[in-house]
Amino acid sequence: MSKVEFNMENLQKCICKTCPVQAESACAKEKKMKVQEMMPKMMESKMMPDPEMVPGLYCASGKASCGDLDYSKMCQCNECPLWKEYALPEGSPMGYYCRDGQAE
Repeated sequence: MSKVEFNMENLQKCICKTCPVQAESACAKEKKMKVQEMMPKMMESKMMPDPEMVPGLYCASGKASCGDLDYSKMCQCNECPLWKEYALPEGSPMGYYCRDGQAE
């Protein structure tokens, strides 16, 4: 397993934005809107936002800064393209990176 990088390519592959765990989170929704607004400028300048501004890519950045995620919902990390690409099942934790921290 290799460490997942917090970069634009991985952010675009990330499926956290559709995850049931954060579907009802007001905090995650607000962050998604801000990232969508900033995306054209980020793409143009090749700049990445700070990890705490992004409601996703937790396998690279670690625990979510939003406190209103619903961990009783089913995690979908195993459906993410990054799951296979970085051999995440071989590491720890095995999903719920938003709750348990980045992949190691």
